[in-house]
Parts: sequence; C-alpha cells; structure tokens
Amino acid sequence: MLGYMLKFLMMIFFMNFMMIKNKMGMFYYNLSFLISFMMLFVYMFKDFIWGGLFLYMGVEYYSIWLVILSVWIVGLMMMCLGGWSSELMFMFINLVVLLIMFFLSMDLLMFYLMFEISLIPTFFLIIFWGGNMERLSASYYLMMYMLLISFPLLIYIMKIYSLGLSLKFSLMMMVMYMYDYSFGGFLMIYMAFYIKMPMYVVHIWLPKAHVEAPVYGSMILAGILLKMGSYGLIRLLEVFTYMSMKFNYMILSLSIIGSVMVSMLCLIQVDMKSLVAYSSVVHMNMMLCALMTMHKLGVLGSYIMMISHGLCSSGLFYMVNLFYERSGSRLLVFNKGAMSKLSSVMLWWFLLCVANFSFPFSLNFFSELMILMVILNWNLYLIMYLMMICFMSGAYSLYLFSYVQHGSKSYGPMKFNMSLIKEFVVLIMHFYPLLMLMLNLIMLM
Repeated sequence: MLGYMLKFLMMIFFMNFMMIKNKMGMFYYNLSFLISFMMLFVYMFKDFIWGGLFLYMGVEYYSIWLVILSVWIVGLMMMCLGGWSSELMFMFINLVVLLIMFFLSMDLLMFYLMFEISLIPTFFLIIFWGGNMERLSASYYLMMYMLLISFPLLIYIMKIYSLGLSLKFSLMMMVMYMYDYSFGGFLMIYMAFYIKMPMYVVHIWLPKAHVEAPVYGSMILAGILLKMGSYGLIRLLEVFTYMSMKFNYMILSLSIIGSVMVSMLCLIQVDMKSLVAYSSVVHMNMMLCALMTMHKLGVLGSYIMMISHGLCSSGLFYMVNLFYERSGSRLLVFNKGAMSKLSSVMLWWFLLCVANFSFPFSLNFFSELMILMVILNWNLYLIMYLMMICFMSGAYSLYLFSYVQHGSKSYGPMKFNMSLIKEFVVLIMHFYPLLMLMLNLIMLM
C-alpha cells in the first residue's frame, strides 16, 4: 500500500522535470485527476492499509482521503490558470508534494517540518500573485502567526523525545498516552494546530490571507491547508489521550462561542470573499468542538467534514472569482442581479451555497449530523448554541445566494459575458464528489 503511495508521490514530483519540455497545462491537471482516481482504486483494498515505518512514511485511514483531496484540489487549481505559467505550476506541484509527505508522515519531527515548509509556497502565492497592496501585511500576518506559535512545538518535540525515546507515532501511542503535562505544555503542543485550523481568537490571519490571495491561493488554503491543523490534532490526540481529556473542555467552550460570534459576523459582510472565508472559520470551529469530545463518532464526523468543507469552500471561492472577473468587484452590491446575466451559473451557485449550510443530501449534512450528535452527547446544554449556529449558517449562505442572484443590476460596468465550458467543468468537479461520496459513505467508515 505504501509502495503505491510513494509511486504516486514520485509521479507528481517528476512533473517538475516534465515542465522543461511539455508546456501543455491540460496534461498536468488531467494527470492529477488520473492520480486521484488511481488512489481511489487502491483505497478499495483499505483493509490492507497499514501504517508502515518505511522512510518515516506510512498510510492510514485518516490520511488517505486527505491525500486524494490534495491532488484533486491541485488539479482544479491548475484548471483555473488562464494561460501557462511555469512559476505557478512549479509552486503547485511542489506544494502538493509537501502536502502528501505531511499526510503520510509517521514521524513527529518530519510531520512538524512538512507542516512548516508548506507555509513557504503559500507565502509566495500571496506575495507574488495576490491582488492588492494589502497582500504584504496579509502574508506577514500569516508568517508571524504560524512561525511564532509553532516554534514552541519544536522545543516541546525535543522534550517528548527525551521522555519517550522515540518520535514514531505508533511507538508514542504505547508510551505517552498517560503522560502528564501542564496547561502550558498543552498549549505548546496543540496551539500550532489550533492556529492552522483556525480556532476563534487566533483566526484573524485567515480572512486577510483569503481576501488578498489569488483564486488558486484561496482554493488551496481553504481546501487543504486548513485541514493540516485538524489532521495534526487527530494524530496527537491519539498520542496524548489522557491529558487531552483534562483540558479539552476549555478549547471546546471557546470554539462553540466562536462559531456563534463568527456566524453573526458573516451576516454583516459586504465582501463575498470575506463572507466565504468567515464561513470557513465557523465550520472549522464546529469540527474542532467534535474533535475535542474525544469520541470516535466525533473524529469520524470531523474527518468527513474536512473532505466536504475542502470541496465546498474551494468551489465557493472559485465561484466568487467568476463574478469578480466579470464585474471587477467582490462587493455584494456590485454583483446584484447576476441571475439575469449569468443564469447558467445560478444552479451551481445554489448547490454550493446549500451544501455550505449542510442541506440534505450533501456530504456536509452527514458530517454535521454526526458533529451535532456528539456535541449534544457531551453536554446537552450546548443545544442553544448549536441551534443558533445552524440557523445563522443557513441565513448567511442564503443571504449570499439571494443578494448576488436577485435584484436589478444598477452599478458598475456591464462586462458580463457567457461562461466558458472549463468553468462549468471546474464547478461540476467540485460538487460531484460531494454528491458521489454521499451515495457511498461506507468508503469513509
């Protein structure tokens, strides 16, 4: 199993050398989708998935779908490029190699290194290909948040090694599960992952980075990079089980209040991109709440939400960019009445908006159902918060849809042209897995 994954990894890595002679963008994104499908066929033998220790890498249940999602989203990012750009293609290919190595890491030190190195291509995507002058401050926000908070984790990894004498996850689970640390130690270990998710209070960098990033930067940020934090939490909660249960209630309380606050914030946004970015914060905090309960169903619900949110929010960012290219603005008021100008895109806008608030029957619905069950099982008094989150989640998604589609277009230049087939293909390939995975949920069990 691991041998297959390493072959796929090498195939993606050697795309760098193919670019010397082959300048056809279509070849690379079709190859990405082919690799995704091949990984899917390998997954049919999932009973043989085993965390191998070869080259510090291995495959297990919580990593395989995120690897498939990484390659799929990067293929869609390549489709978004208007023309050939060697620098961007180089960034995309190396970013997906880093992501796959992160999700296949079986060693805590390699896990940490891949976690940090993946920040570099994202930083360049925002700095060089971002839209406004604000992109400099946004990328510095991103850098400072990630580096300053994750550096204590590196120091703590050395302490973990001195105590457990190994950094292999499989061995640490045997040795460290009863390890006793203070609240300071808890924050040092987990804070880097909370920021990457991002948890409420430390989420300020995310809307800034999203708004300033180009469309493919937003797609990879929402689709994959936010999932790195939650995947890191899953791996380390398995290792530090006993003491995580001691402090998790604090993070759960903060996250559920944060979800309510940010969903209220979504209702007053005037920029489409920042609205979608804040809705990501709401979903990630809900997912964090389910993880913090330490229940099996909570971890499974969170895992399904990682995949569904990655596809759904990436599709929404792409949709926002379609309107931005035509109207020249991301403001809601400048994009009113789009139904009369781009009626063919309306269906996909509607489907992605309803998937965003977990409408039955989308993959998000099943993940949110599991998350609600597990949080209410943990504490029934949280039902009022969950009702508010579910209501406002539907409210801001429908607010986004109705404000953009309805009304009369009375502002800005009338530069609306017909959609390209490629744009429909990208939208279909965002939504199709959300529906197909729902029809075969046993694949995620």
